[in-house]
Amino acid sequence: MAALAAVILVGGCDDIASGTARPAPGAARPALKQVLLDGAALTKLLGQPFKGVPFSPPSYGGSEKFGTAYESATPAECVGVVFMMQKIAYQSVPVQNVADEMWTSDDHSSVRVDSVDEGVLSFPSSKDAAAAFAKFSAQWQECDSTTLNVSSVTSASNVISDVRIADSVVAASVVMHPPEHSILTPVPVSRALGVRGNYLVEVAVDFFGNGDPSAQGSADIKTSAIDIVHAMLALS
Repeated sequence: MAALAAVILVGGCDDIASGTARPAPGAARPALKQVLLDGAALTKLLGQPFKGVPFSPPSYGGSEKFGTAYESATPAECVGVVFMMQKIAYQSVPVQNVADEMWTSDDHSSVRVDSVDEGVLSFPSSKDAAAAFAKFSAQWQECDSTTLNVSSVTSASNVISDVRIADSVVAASVVMHPPEHSILTPVPVSRALGVRGNYLVEVAVDFFGNGDPSAQGSADIKTSAIDIVHAMLALS
């Protein structure tokens, strides 16, 4: 079970044969949405099928789209490492618009990845985006080996590890542990945040925690979020 409790924001991408995110012919789409990968692109990158999440349709807008579900989590400065597109993480930087989209696996019984969440944020200038990335990179590094404690039925304690920075991307591994005595199992999550021009992009890849060696797909907790971020940055 993935941590689907995270707030979903977002913009959709149209299906194409090459597996990259592009607007439909003649469609007027905000440039921000065109940075989001579609299901075909994710299938190509991770080696398993994906579909949209029915109860979390794509959306697009301003800072009002940020989530607020984890503002009581501690330490507060680590919320943005664990959870996508949170107001508490972005309230101190000049974000203009945001788009976010979630994809889930077609077959929960035989694949590595449960869900992928993609987010894109635009800033007034590339200087603003670079400054925000520098700020968040430092925060992520300070949160390495930290546990974010949350009042949640799905992820009470979230262990952050393996924070690293390379090629304009900061990445981390997270294990979301449910409350004590819960029937749920821990969820490994691959996280990454990248910058290019006046855009920041961020990704969360939620894995099944059963470690089934026969599961379909090529996803890896150390690299998959980074690979998706690089693919998104190439479209920005």
